Amino acid sequence: MPKIVDHDERRLEIVRATWRLIAEKGFRATTMREIAKSAGVANGGLFPYFRNKEELIGATFEHVYSATNARFAAVRADLEGMPALRELMLQIFPLDEERILEARIVIPFWEYAANDPALLALHERTMDEWRVEIADHLERAKQLGQARADLDVAVATDHLMAFVDGVQVIAVVSPASAAPARLTRLLEGYLDLLR
Repeated sequence: MPKIVDHDERRLEIVRATWRLIAEKGFRATTMREIAKSAGVANGGLFPYFRNKEELIGATFEHVYSATNARFAAVRADLEGMPALRELMLQIFPLDEERILEARIVIPFWEYAANDPALLALHERTMDEWRVEIADHLERAKQLGQARADLDVAVATDHLMAFVDGVQVIAVVSPASAAPARLTRLLEGYLDLLR
């Protein structure tokens, strides 16, 4: 009797294998053959799930994005305004091994996205979702008196998005400068400027 394979679960296993290999070796050094081997499938066994490496890279980026959102949802509880914003940023920041590995996925993803319209659209969609969430938290912080009344939410949102990108780069290319306590202090210092 043929083995029944859960298509979604197998896709997730392949994405996780890709995530681990890219985090360890980088995009360029990670081959489809290595991904197949790590995922426990035959060399051509990836193609029923992903048409090409770019599609697999997109799914891996989406996995990182979803993992961040899941972490935030798990700790958010009844937070709103500035405390919710702080917690969202802390879940994105590369403060532990898992999030540093995520940054090692995201940074090279940008190079692929810059040259692939589908990956660029994926990146824009996910970053737009975070922009909306950040702006919503900032607006709520203003309503609650947790942020300055004259705060320009659009500008502060852009600053925080650039901040996220910057700390991810620092964590990957200059890890000695990216101690979790330091990155947290930088975030706290910026959030203080908004109050």
